Amino acid sequence: MKSKESEYKELFLIEAKDNQEQLDKLFVDLEKDHKNSRAIKEIFRITHTMKGNAMGMGFDAIAELSHVIEDVMLAIQEQKIQLGSDLFHLIFRANDKLKSLVTALETDQKVSYLGIKTSLTLFLQKALAANDENVEEETADAELETEQEQAESQISFSDVIQVPVKKMDEMMNEVGQLIIERDRLISLSEQLGRGSSELDALKRISSNLQYSIMNVRMVQVGFLFNKFHRVLRDASAVENKKVNLSLKGTDVEIDRNILKIIGDSLVHLVRNAVSHGIESPENRKKASKNGEGQVELAASYQRDRVVISVTDDGAGIDVETIRSKIIARKLVSKQVGESLPDSEVIQFIFASGFSNSDEVSALSGRGVGMDVVKKAVESVGGQVKIETTKGGGTRIELHVPASLALKGTLLFEVNKQTYAIALSYTEAVITRQKTEIQKLGPGLTTDFQGDAVSLVFLRDLLEMEQLSDAHNRGALHKTLDLSENKPFDVVIVSYGNRITGIVVDKVLQQKEIIEKPLAPPLQNIKLISGTTILGSGKVCPVIDITVLTDTVHKQALKRHQETT
Repeated sequence: MKSKESEYKELFLIEAKDNQEQLDKLFVDLEKDHKNSRAIKEIFRITHTMKGNAMGMGFDAIAELSHVIEDVMLAIQEQKIQLGSDLFHLIFRANDKLKSLVTALETDQKVSYLGIKTSLTLFLQKALAANDENVEEETADAELETEQEQAESQISFSDVIQVPVKKMDEMMNEVGQLIIERDRLISLSEQLGRGSSELDALKRISSNLQYSIMNVRMVQVGFLFNKFHRVLRDASAVENKKVNLSLKGTDVEIDRNILKIIGDSLVHLVRNAVSHGIESPENRKKASKNGEGQVELAASYQRDRVVISVTDDGAGIDVETIRSKIIARKLVSKQVGESLPDSEVIQFIFASGFSNSDEVSALSGRGVGMDVVKKAVESVGGQVKIETTKGGGTRIELHVPASLALKGTLLFEVNKQTYAIALSYTEAVITRQKTEIQKLGPGLTTDFQGDAVSLVFLRDLLEMEQLSDAHNRGALHKTLDLSENKPFDVVIVSYGNRITGIVVDKVLQQKEIIEKPLAPPLQNIKLISGTTILGSGKVCPVIDITVLTDTVHKQALKRHQETT
């Protein structure tokens, strides 16, 4: 089994070699057209990225040489120096040396790079200060020392093949169709009374193929986490604070697509931890804290989920400040706002345009924040959870699936139609008698583990023309009023620190599915996030728990406002 260090190195090599190919092409394009601004910007971006990645991996030589090339390209971009044959001579040599340094990571060979680094640095200095004769003499000496160490151009091949994610998705879709056909054959075999033993080999091979393709899409989160040393450093500099970053669980694996989607969210959360969470050194000392703040970026497995958390030891979220702001902005009435529990108040930081900062800075106060994080996480079927202690810090967790390919679900029936909900939201399955359900205003409640939780008959929601009808008095009572006095199956789900009970006709089984998005013109049905095909060949809609919970919560909030 590979160590995490060797996997990081392999991933670095893949990206670095790809960058080298791009640089070769871009430098050639730029030599042909000195005014090619696109090439200049792209070279600057690539060398900046390579420098950051190399610094994170501890490859100092690559980082230093990339940094010098980056500085030259910045000077060109800012029109402080002009392109010419002498500069291109140095640039191509520097790029060849950079290529040799990358290749040397695989062969453990030593590569001398200080000569070309010095030459390029002194050329830049000379160009920026053209009248400095001393610089000119040093440049000539360095040039003489380096027509001796220049290596010949070489063509090398990597043992790793890069496959576009789109092709992997296409393969996963085809395997998904294979699984559906497999399940159909198993279902047909059982109906004919033959059992499924004859298809055991097909089941094993198709499952192995499915998990093999899923595994190819997995990467260790540490490859992303290591980039956050620079993110935190820059944020700390802007805020004039001293903050340390620690990483945990860097060997946890997750679908590359998920990591890419939530990457910007993590950047926002780390910046938030510095801007909103960590106090100034003076205020930390007043609070008897270490002058340097601490931010932890961690990952761990939780059932079929990966939990990525950002934790700081700062001031925590001031719930009363948020309470005052939501009342002032008329997001809730004064009476409701003052009576809401702290856990409900904190959820308002996810409201669109809400900011807890009184001043606009480079990092905060622009009204673009946690709502974007919430949408990104929910787009991959995840959810955001917050734990905070005033004066003790804040922990924000992103609960996301480990893979986008398979989703663990619970199947159930409503009106003889099979539906699915994600297991990641499911807390328990219970039964309730009609006498154990109470009407409260336009809604229903029942007891679960000593607490009153909102209850909804899914049949009532599905029969509504629009979800806004759920706010009407009695709209969710119809099934309860007409039903016989027999036990109800209730699925308890948790989302956004809220517990909700969903009454269904019959709970069936747990099953891993491949969810497909709704096709036009059905893509605007909010209560349904997608569909899957069962072994019987029937379509199974997947209920969107985020929409269902928000609908029930808004209805409960309206009920609360009516009763206060």
